[in-house]
Amino acid sequence: MLSSAPIALGVVILKVVLIELFNFQGLVELGDMALIISAGVFLIGFMLAGTMADYKESERIPGEIASALESIEETCINLAQKVNFSKKIVLEACQDLAQKIDDWFLKKIDEETLFRNLFHFNQLINDLDKAGATPPVLARVFNELSSLRRILTRSSVISRTGFLATGYALLEVLLVVMAGIMLIVKFKNLIATIIVVFFITLVYVYMYKLIKDIDDPFEYDANGKTGASEVALFPLHEYLARVKKRNAESYTQK
Repeated sequence: MLSSAPIALGVVILKVVLIELFNFQGLVELGDMALIISAGVFLIGFMLAGTMADYKESERIPGEIASALESIEETCINLAQKVNFSKKIVLEACQDLAQKIDDWFLKKIDEETLFRNLFHFNQLINDLDKAGATPPVLARVFNELSSLRRILTRSSVISRTGFLATGYALLEVLLVVMAGIMLIVKFKNLIATIIVVFFITLVYVYMYKLIKDIDDPFEYDANGKTGASEVALFPLHEYLARVKKRNAESYTQK
């Protein structure tokens, strides 16, 4: 809203200048432009529906990641206890993996580093296998790790793939056209001019910015700051806090 309002206000000021300084009241009635305004609403609805589909899917991703990580940890801990393997090593590996995933979301590490850490996590599974862990149970860990890799890949695709560049191009042209229409439309009085021009322009600019923000639901930065419509990562952060606590307790018990 703070970034959209100045643009709408600028169009209003330009409209008032045309009226007051150049005595330009307009060329057409607002009703004559109703078809173009309706077409803009249809295009905005189409773009919003398309981006919301990926956004709703993205809302589930942090929870699925946390569930997969916790399942991997619980299975590995169970195997470690049965074969007398170090519980601390398992917890440290799980904590490091969760931390790397969080760092990747916050743009602290690149995708190559993330997937390299996922690959290195296999070393823990190999160590458990050498210690005598049950193969069918180890297979469950591999399956969870594969699911985790698939979820992270999907997150990357959603973040890096924009929704219909041609649709954005048409929407941007429409914004310019709408601003031009607001400048040539006639109004009965100055108050109506200010109110209608401001709010119509504000709605179109605001919705364009909202669609652009929703299009990348994982738009975080290294400081953890997010846009207005980013997916919350609290399931991952809460799991990370739990595994850190369990890891600290393992040191105390030792």
